[in-house]
Amino acid sequence: MREAQTLSTHPLRGALFESWVVAEFVKQRLNAGMPADLHFWRDNVGHEVDVVVETAAGLQAIEIKSGASFLPQWLNVARKWSTFAAGEALPPRVVYGGELGFEREGSMVCGWPDVAAALPH
Repeated sequence: MREAQTLSTHPLRGALFESWVVAEFVKQRLNAGMPADLHFWRDNVGHEVDVVVETAAGLQAIEIKSGASFLPQWLNVARKWSTFAAGEALPPRVVYGGELGFEREGSMVCGWPDVAAALPH
């Protein structure tokens, strides 16, 4: 991958985007004097929540998707995880490759330009 144009179709696009978002989260937490204690969750069949962070209000699940258009099914795994987290789970959040932020089905959806808004303080 030598040219920026190839990134949109590169097989590692999703992994690169996820790594960038997690790095931004780590920077945000460290700059605020907080530990970089971000976690993930995976079940025995491979369903995975990309980031789980403990907050004063509860456990926040964040899905990271490189796609430029939001798909409601991106929230499915985080909702499954929330059944295991019981009353500790907050409504899931999504960071995606689009530019607009909005709320969908009770969940915050953040475009990549506002990635900092997805991580609760």
